[in-house]
Amino acid sequence: MQSKMVRTRFGATHLSIAGNARGKPMVVLPGMSIAGPMMLEFFARLAADHLLIAPDLIGQPGRSEDRPMPIADHGYGRWLSDVLDELGIDRADMASASFGSSIALDLAAIAPERVGRMAMVVPAGLTPRIPYLRIYSSLVLSWMAYRHVPIRRSLPAIAAPLSRSLNEDNLEYLDIVIRQTAFWRHRPAGPFLAADLRGYRDPVFLVLAKHDILFPHASTRVNAHEALLIAEEAVLVECSHMPGPHEMAPVHERIAGFML
Repeated sequence: MQSKMVRTRFGATHLSIAGNARGKPMVVLPGMSIAGPMMLEFFARLAADHLLIAPDLIGQPGRSEDRPMPIADHGYGRWLSDVLDELGIDRADMASASFGSSIALDLAAIAPERVGRMAMVVPAGLTPRIPYLRIYSSLVLSWMAYRHVPIRRSLPAIAAPLSRSLNEDNLEYLDIVIRQTAFWRHRPAGPFLAADLRGYRDPVFLVLAKHDILFPHASTRVNAHEALLIAEEAVLVECSHMPGPHEMAPVHERIAGFML
């Protein structure tokens, strides 16, 4: 894996780069509080045929500059445009999860010519009305309580609304995120509707989770089909927001074929 720093108008951005050096570049965009190397691991199946470029998000865990990221005026889309400029890439395919999908969509909204095919797993940015009341009651309050009184044995229960398939390494990382990061300041871009994405018509692989507490399956799917050209789709019927490796393995195979 290679490491590279690039300059953007929003701050210095760290990139983790791995995969096929002769392959087509692909940008891998992370979920909230997920650093680039973890996204390379998540989308490792794509590394055989692509050069994967995974940025650490400004103001989130990783080695990018630690400062609040403005989302007004398509801040995330402009940041991603700066990253591509620094790499000398005019147009890139993108694979993303959760929060990262809203960043890809933000760029597609302002510069659709720069975004090729997209694979989006449990995407942010496509839910017309995020259920904030349920999120706060099920997640944020318990996270804030754990931040002040970190009882380690309670962590699996705290994580359960997001995923029941987290291993010990995942739980250890979640412990760090809750106790040591300003997770409450992060907001995904969007939501993006058909009018916002009318200039972007490349095919999209959409992966949704049936029991997603953050981005409910039904409303997200309806808007995605109205706003995007959904070429392939997978629904993880037993999954909440964060799918496990066994749930994603067959989907990763399909995404790899879609991205060739």
